[in-house]
Amino acid sequence: GLAYVIGWTGGYVLLLVLLASQIRRFGKFTAPEFVGERYGSQGARVIAAMISIAISVIYCVAQFKGIA
Repeated sequence: GLAYVIGWTGGYVLLLVLLASQIRRFGKFTAPEFVGERYGSQGARVIAAMISIAISVIYCVAQFKGIA
């Protein structure tokens, strides 16, 4: 219940606090773009994108499970 909601919200706030200034400074719009630019690697960008997709899928599955 509440821990789940606070966990997601807290995660987004943490992401905002830790990455927003860095992403803005690099002139990027997404976390995978930032990771690729920061580490100078297309592979790192792909891995970051895959992780983002996996997290989104897991989140959607939990939402659909809650609907059922």
